[in-house]
Amino acid sequence: MISIKPNATEIIEIQILEQNQARAGVWFLNWKVTVKPLPKRGKNNNESFKGPGIYAISFDDHLIYVGSYLGSRGHSADFSGDVVRDRWWTHIGAITARGSKVHIAKTSLKILGAELGASHVMINGFLNATDKIRLHKDGGDLATLRRLRFAAQRSDDFFSKNTNHEDILKRFDFVYVRIESFPIDENGQSLMKKIESSEIKLIERLAPICNAKHVIRGMAPVKTHINDIAKLIKKELNAALKKST
Repeated sequence: MISIKPNATEIIEIQILEQNQARAGVWFLNWKVTVKPLPKRGKNNNESFKGPGIYAISFDDHLIYVGSYLGSRGHSADFSGDVVRDRWWTHIGAITARGSKVHIAKTSLKILGAELGASHVMINGFLNATDKIRLHKDGGDLATLRRLRFAAQRSDDFFSKNTNHEDILKRFDFVYVRIESFPIDENGQSLMKKIESSEIKLIERLAPICNAKHVIRGMAPVKTHINDIAKLIKKELNAALKKST
């Protein structure tokens, strides 16, 4: 197993769209989040972002999300793909609620509206969408309820007229622990199951604030520093792989 820890600015770019291009007419859905080409991703080499493993996202140095990646071929673990292109850019758009491809569920808007009130800057923006059908239609980047709550709690950072996208990106880091080759007696299917099982156990144990599935109801997020994340992931993956030997 190897791990990398790129800052979001090393791997992702944001272009600010004109207001008439903001998704659904919501003024803050105007960040076009794109992936930097492999040669421009800082110190990490071209192999760093492919293959199966578990990743985490931190904001201000603390864990907010855990996810898994299996490669790009689907339905089993393999050593292809690009986790930044296939996963990470969507997380930035949804967790900040600024991405130009973000869509939200009607139920999420209803729940948040009741919690925050119509005058909250994020709720107000959604309620005043000029194309409500498009706001709720799949745009390729679903902002779940917990991600929207995270963004709403940081409205001064994310929705201020003075918000600087580069300053926000700097506050996000990714940790990726990936498996370099099939362990002995493992194949694509068995490795996939162990990675997904490890992901679920980490989410259940840590309750990251931006995860939607597998979080134990009512459990508060466990404060976890970015410097400890790779060790926790490796420990869980190693435990899962040893069970098969």
